[in-house]
Amino acid sequence: MKALLFVDRVIARIAGWLLVLVLSAMILMSFGQVVLRNFFGTSIEWGDILLRHLVLWLGFLGATIATGDDRHIKVDFLTKFIPAKFQKILSILTSLFAGVICYFLLNAAIAFIQIGIDPDSTLILNLPTWYFVVVIPIGYGLISFRFFVVALQRTVEIIRGDWTMKIPPKADPPLAEKASV
Repeated sequence: MKALLFVDRVIARIAGWLLVLVLSAMILMSFGQVVLRNFFGTSIEWGDILLRHLVLWLGFLGATIATGDDRHIKVDFLTKFIPAKFQKILSILTSLFAGVICYFLLNAAIAFIQIGIDPDSTLILNLPTWYFVVVIPIGYGLISFRFFVVALQRTVEIIRGDWTMKIPPKADPPLAEKASV
């Protein structure tokens, strides 16, 4: 279990740094494109294509982080009707279900890259197209792994007698809300 949690933390840390790097690259590229278009009447030909693919990377990196932190999008209306003792079991089941779904999506993404993308095709700067979409199977694989780790963690907590659901802390309110308080 300790090894899995260590790998999970390493994945979260790497994903966090990559997210910062990708977001920074997107901001710089977007700003550069605006400046080039508005002041020089030109732009980087492949800039918009790169930005579209970086959005894909950003989404998967963010989803990877959110999954491990239990901050992913979820439909939790059932938890209001289930006794507190069984909420953790429901959380384990939903994490396992989501992990299995992401595993199937991982396999579909691998098939998409193998079958749907010409291995000789290039996107920008003579880089193969698959370089830009390889984040899809990697992302689904990481998300699936993190769902399974969350489910295993909660299962171990139940075995140790801890049936309470720990709700992740909410993010700080926006500055406008803080100012009005």
